[in-house]
Amino acid sequence: MFVQQLEPVADSLALSALVAALPLVTEGDLLRKVLPWSLGLLLVLCLIVMGQSTPVLGWMLP
Repeated sequence: MFVQQLEPVADSLALSALVAALPLVTEGDLLRKVLPWSLGLLLVLCLIVMGQSTPVLGWMLP
């Protein structure tokens, strides 16, 4: 099931590598550049959600 969820990501990386049309760019290179940003944004989102459960950012919720 997890592999099925990753298939669109792999397709996107393959399409990006094809569109870039750079001979030295591979799917692995793109994944290495995109993965840290994805994990960083996930961390930011997690911190916002955790902050909303406390009085610090609790004012954001109705």
